[in-house]
Amino acid sequence: MIGAAGFAACTVVLLIDPLVASPAGPIPPAKRITASVVRTLAAPADDPMRLPTDVAVDPEGRTFVADGVNNRIVRFSRDGRFDGAIAAPGGLALNQPVGLTTDNHGRLWIADTGNHRIVVTATDGRLLEHFDLDAAEGGRAFDATDIAVTADGKRTYIVDNDNHRLAIRSNADGNLTFLGKFGDGLGHFKWPFMVCIAPNGYVYVSESMGARVQRISPADRWSGQIGQWGVELGQLYRPKGIATDADARVCVGDSTLGVVQMFDARGATIGVLCDRQGGILKFEHPMGMCFDKSGRLYVVELAANRVAVVAMDLSPVQKTRPRENARAGDKP
Repeated sequence: MIGAAGFAACTVVLLIDPLVASPAGPIPPAKRITASVVRTLAAPADDPMRLPTDVAVDPEGRTFVADGVNNRIVRFSRDGRFDGAIAAPGGLALNQPVGLTTDNHGRLWIADTGNHRIVVTATDGRLLEHFDLDAAEGGRAFDATDIAVTADGKRTYIVDNDNHRLAIRSNADGNLTFLGKFGDGLGHFKWPFMVCIAPNGYVYVSESMGARVQRISPADRWSGQIGQWGVELGQLYRPKGIATDADARVCVGDSTLGVVQMFDARGATIGVLCDRQGGILKFEHPMGMCFDKSGRLYVVELAANRVAVVAMDLSPVQKTRPRENARAGDKP
């Protein structure tokens, strides 16, 4: 099961999942999003990353990568140079961190999975805050695999993979509330894994075993899903990384298929990332993803121990800004 033993279990499942073909059949030209890898980020050969899982870019353009096997966060400068690592901020040794994000103030939030806690640092590694995460009812440990912070900094969303739920923290008082429980229906989770927040405040959570992405409104109401199990265009097999761009389009990486698809805010398929010849752009077990200010997509390639920086050329139709989300149909 994903997350059954935290970081170690999720990576083992990724590597033994059966090899499945990319979205079956030729991709229609209108669904081809031309993209190219313009840079890769990797640690030095004598100190490499091992099975990295997530990536974040701060407002200054510095990149941070969760290198959980090595119990650290790797940092890269704006020009892509390796710039050291964060392993024990304030003397708190990290233990298999899986997810991370940066907020609008440049703070780094780390899902310190093996320690069942969240650690907040400055970009230079100085400890700013940390808090433990209590076990779920029944005694199962909190399995924090990813984290996202609202634009106003008031709330934090934390994925609890093993307990099939999403924690919502009020950053003012530290109070936690929860959404979800195990199951297949809307408002239930089957091993949620990563989370991101769109510019319009909607929250997206990937389900690695549920083969979908669920959408939650800013008022914490269930608001539909993206994808369903399968290998066709628009379907998802093992979704892991998710990221939203400035226009609230959602990119979803599939760790087994090795592809990244893009959807509009409501879940309609925009297309799949392809090379200039029209072939599907493949990644080596894509995991966490994020966008930088210039609209480039950063994709962690777990099996290649690196991050691919991707530039996309969206067609005029694909660039269309989505209409404002109606909230009347959002369900509590």
